[in-house]
Formats: sequence, C-alpha cells, structure tokens
Amino acid sequence: MEPARFAAIFLRFDLTVDKGDHLTIAGNLRTMGLGDIVQWLASSRKTGTLIIDGPEFTKKLYFRQGDVVAVASDSPQELLGHFLVGWGHCTSANIESMIKTQDEQPTMLGELAMKHGYVTAEELHAVVTAKTRETLYDLILWDSGDFRFIESNLPDRAFHEIPLPVTAFLFEGYRQRDERSQMTDLVPDTTAIPILVAVPEDLNNEDMALMMQMDGRGTIEELALWNRRQVFDVLKLVHRCVQAGLMQVRPSDNSSPLADQISAPWNVTERTVKVRLERGRFLDALKLVSAAQQKYAPDPAVEVWVSSMLSQIEKALEAEEISGSDILELGIELDDLVNLDCDPAEGFVLSRITGMYSIEEVLSQLPGADLNNRVILHNLIRRGLVKAREFTSVKRFQKSQS
Repeated sequence: MEPARFAAIFLRFDLTVDKGDHLTIAGNLRTMGLGDIVQWLASSRKTGTLIIDGPEFTKKLYFRQGDVVAVASDSPQELLGHFLVGWGHCTSANIESMIKTQDEQPTMLGELAMKHGYVTAEELHAVVTAKTRETLYDLILWDSGDFRFIESNLPDRAFHEIPLPVTAFLFEGYRQRDERSQMTDLVPDTTAIPILVAVPEDLNNEDMALMMQMDGRGTIEELALWNRRQVFDVLKLVHRCVQAGLMQVRPSDNSSPLADQISAPWNVTERTVKVRLERGRFLDALKLVSAAQQKYAPDPAVEVWVSSMLSQIEKALEAEEISGSDILELGIELDDLVNLDCDPAEGFVLSRITGMYSIEEVLSQLPGADLNNRVILHNLIRRGLVKAREFTSVKRFQKSQS
C-alpha cells in the first residue's frame, strides 16, 4: 500500500464527543501549563473531555472522577490502527477493511480487532496502554496549544478505559521532557534514523536485538513501534551510543522526489494542506496556501495551484453544512477570552459575536476576503470558542406557514 494511503486510513479519532455541552475552562498552554490544567481537573475530580489543539494535531483526554481514562489523537502515529499494524497484530489492509465496517456500523476498532481474532483482550489492553502513554508523554512536550474542557461529556458508546492517576503520568512525562532536552545536541528528535557503527559490549539480549535493526532504514519512532518499546527508551539507547561514538544518526527524508520539488516546489505544501483539510483545520490550510503563494508568486503556475487549493478549501467548508441563518454566540465566558491565543483577525471576529446576529450577518460586517472570514469563523467554532444555534423563531414561522 502507498504510504500516503496507509496514513490516510488512520486519520480518524478513536473516540468522538457530542456537541453542545458545558465548556468549563478554556485558554492556551502558554498561559496555563498542562500540569496545572490536569492537576486542577484531578483535584476537582472532574468528569469530561479536555481538548487540546496543538500546532499540527488535536488531542483529547477523557477524565472520569479526576483520572485520565482514555486519550484520542488525530496524529497518524498515535492512532490505534498504527499500533496494531506496528506491533504485528494485523496488516494495513486489515485496518482498512475494519474501517469500512465502521462506516456501516459504529463499532470500536479494538472490538473489531478482537472479533476478527487479530488480538486477544489481554493483547488489546497492552496496545491501548502503550498508545495512551505515548500520546500523553508527547503532549507534555507541547509548549503551546489552545485547550478547552467540556464538563460531563464522555463518548456515548463504551470504550477501553485505562485509568491513569494524573500524578503518575505527569511525573514520568516531565522527567522524560527534561532528559530529552539534554539529548538534542546529539539526537535532534525521534524522527532521526540511527546507524550502528560498532556494537556495545554491555547490552542485554533485548537491547542487542534492537541494536541489530539500526541499519539506517528505520527512525527511532519506527524502531520503538516494531519492537514494542517506549520511544523514550529507544531514544536513550541511541543517545548513549552516539555519545560513545558507536552510532551515527541522520535526519529522515519524507520529502517528495527531487524532480518534483524542482519543477513545482509548492507540491510539498499541497500534501500538508490536504492533511490539514482532512483534520478539519481549514485555517491552517489557508495560511499554508497564502504563504506558498507569497513565496512562489513570480512563477505563473503557482496561481493555478493556488486557485485549485482555494477551491478545495471552499468545498471542505461547504461539506460542514453550517447554516447561514444560525445565530452565533460565545462558547466561553468573556473573562476567559483574555487567556486565548488569537491573532488580530480572530479577535475582530470574536468582537462581533453578541448572540444576536446570524452567521450571514456577522460575515457581512467583516472586512477582507469572504473565504478568509468564513475559515476564521469555522476555526472558532471548531475550537469551541463560538457556538452556532438554530434560529428557532424563523423555524417556527416556516412551520406555521406550511
């Protein structure tokens, strides 16, 4: 299977959350750190969903009585299917087949994997536990991201719970973060590819088997997945060997073929734009297109490409089916607005949300391009900062006339 297709079938959240629940707290990790947020939720014994929008991905932490019981992420490397394939329980074709089944009947991927005999209950528990921990430890590395907590909101359907006391994973996560910061001089990140130069003499059998696979074909993250090891443990081993002169690392190369980059360098951006659209991050996609347009503007061919990309963003917006007659209102308290990480354009849109105007009326008050304004508004709704409610008086009038 092509790598792009293989990644695409994993671009789904493992769990979903209903709309319209009470938003308790919102802000940005720059002003309130993750540790402070989850400790407050734990001490208050909160139940609900903490949603964090990072620079690239969105993660959800599900709390029950103050404990984290499950996580979800739209990062392809943190989805259950990615772990099931990486651990050798099934193939990417098996995952694709199960996802098609999910389209016809809502069933958890883990349940389907057990039903088909790919994993036992014990094996699934081990996979979900590893996936949960990796998602949390990666989240602790984030320095910025908008967060919001929706109280009393958990997925309607049953899901695999892994109760994790907050203090336990925070302590381990921040320990890993501190140690990682001391390794970047020799090993920049976990996407680096290690290449063995000489074999250390003091390795156990498990580490030796792992070391023999460091032949320049797998990243640190991939090696950890294939060997069912924590990413941080593999990173430490690689760093120790590089420090001792026993190993070298090189950056991974996930770029497009060189000829493609030379003839149309914006094609690299196009793939990123499409991934952003798949994740519902339309504003990020629009910003990427605008930046590429400015960078490659002297080339006439880029204008054709820009037009195509804008058309795709338009179609993605239309698929959201947000009615222009819906009334817009703030999804958070006014006092929480000051803690948000919003650019001036988003702030201007927020200033027009009074609970009295419809989407069409708000858009008519905004300067600039219509597409840009609609994308900004969509992003505010996606982040839970703005809510759209049905204009009920119009609906009642229409019914009375029928």
